[in-house]
Amino acid sequence: MVFVGAIVRLRDEGRGREDLYRLVGQSSERFDLEYVEVTTTSPMGMALMKARIGEVIRVDLPRGTKNFTIIEIVT
Repeated sequence: MVFVGAIVRLRDEGRGREDLYRLVGQSSERFDLEYVEVTTTSPMGMALMKARIGEVIRVDLPRGTKNFTIIEIVT
């Protein structure tokens, strides 16, 4: 299950690309990390909370809805 502090590998179902995301309470505003930080209050963060490996989450973004599959929880 995804929780605050977890690093999660997600596959963007529209593009087939996999990236790492970390669920945080507050962004460090660093852009040199191996993962993308998402806050718990963002659309992505709210969709990730309590999700499990194998689930497809739906994220409503300003440019439209995207679907992501949770591939693994790294930490």
